[in-house]
Amino acid sequence: MTEKEERILHKNIDEVQQNVETIQEMKIYNAMKKGIVEGKKREKRRIYTTGMGVVAAAAVAFLFTYSTIGLPDKGVAQPSVQSASTKNTDNFKAYRSFSRLDPALASALEQNLVMPVGQSAENKGYRIDVTGAVTDGRKVYVLYSVQNNTDEVVIHADFALQFEGIKESSLHKGASLSMLASESRIQPGQSMDFIYSTNLSPTVKYPKKVNYNIILTETSDKALLSSSNKYRTSLDVAFELDPDMLKAQERILDTDGTLTVDRQKIKVTGVQYTPLSTYVDLEYDQNNDKRIFQLINPVLISKHEGTEEKSYYPTLITADNSEVYSDDSKTTLVFKNSKKIVESKPDSVSLKAFGISAVEKDQMKIVVDLNKYQLIEAPGSGLELVTPTPENDAMEGTILLRHKLENAQYLNYYTRTSETFTDGEGKVHQSGYTTNRSAVLNFGGFMRAQDGAGVDEFIYIFGAEAKNYPQPLTITLEKYINPITDTQAVELYSKN
Repeated sequence: MTEKEERILHKNIDEVQQNVETIQEMKIYNAMKKGIVEGKKREKRRIYTTGMGVVAAAAVAFLFTYSTIGLPDKGVAQPSVQSASTKNTDNFKAYRSFSRLDPALASALEQNLVMPVGQSAENKGYRIDVTGAVTDGRKVYVLYSVQNNTDEVVIHADFALQFEGIKESSLHKGASLSMLASESRIQPGQSMDFIYSTNLSPTVKYPKKVNYNIILTETSDKALLSSSNKYRTSLDVAFELDPDMLKAQERILDTDGTLTVDRQKIKVTGVQYTPLSTYVDLEYDQNNDKRIFQLINPVLISKHEGTEEKSYYPTLITADNSEVYSDDSKTTLVFKNSKKIVESKPDSVSLKAFGISAVEKDQMKIVVDLNKYQLIEAPGSGLELVTPTPENDAMEGTILLRHKLENAQYLNYYTRTSETFTDGEGKVHQSGYTTNRSAVLNFGGFMRAQDGAGVDEFIYIFGAEAKNYPQPLTITLEKYINPITDTQAVELYSKN
């Protein structure tokens, strides 16, 4: 089995495990969200909570990207009491032995870069011990444990890192929580270890003083359906975390390279090597005639003292998964760290891509005739209109779209539409919205086969009255999968 085949196989196995293990967590979250939203409709305060879950990460790792559901105001709850922690971290042994650790955090632990914190807080029978933290100014990790000394089962309802003096730290969106256990629920009398992580903005000067807050909620039906603070407990730990703690060990390359793929220009605005990761910042040219969503299989190629090093499969920082960026004209590729280049400058660095996922800017729409149940217009190829059935949420005014892709293994998002649609006479209606079936089934976008083929399915619900509107109906696209193969490369840096 080749390295590529092995990677895809393990990815598919992981995705199946994620689906099985997260069902109960989703049920808990959905119940909690329903109760809180219904009980606190008057509450307008924005609280980002663990939306689809707190990342479960022993046998699996699943991500909760919480929406703004309006949790009870923390200000009226009983405050926690902070003190020095007596917990023995044993040099973060539990984390070091964790097989599914984030590569950047694994690198930080391997290099002994995680700073001991040693602070705890207690409230109503619960205790949080913040044992360590580390940041390279682009990513931050907080390691902590929660001890449940009550008779109730609890889960996280909220978690957030706040920098002192910054009202909106821009850290909530895309923040994740992982655990060194098989589920997120903390049983009575038990302790569980967690890892909080989020992205930092390279343009913000963060102070050293931070506060990490969690809100725990009981999991009984009564507790989850209640909007009262009675069933929820807030814990706060204040400590110092220097955003420049690894600055002496980072390396920033001056670059002004532009990668041109399918005649679309992608400017590389910066390359930063840190002990945790390698960051490649991109900006899509505003004059491009296509809207770019993603590079296909980008590879960072570095040459150092006659040896070539290739970095594959980066994670992405985008406006969708982080508040670092406000729109999709910018993105950051995050590769595994390079110890050689952190220590000394490379001879040369290049970025290579095998294509892009992009759509002509004037084609960002899907046009259908609801009465004829006919697809009239859509970007690219491979999209078909499928007749809904009761099994896939058929209801009046609903369509099911299926997008088949020959090669989807390097794509990691799914189609997203606007919440409005336009009828044949140009009138805008607010009743349309989508439910991405693949996201529900696969938690990562679309369904992939082992050979790289993929299927993206999504339902669009116009509403029962839509058949009476002038046809055809136009759906505006915000994201769309459309792979375009075109292998190109650009040199970003050279000593010569």
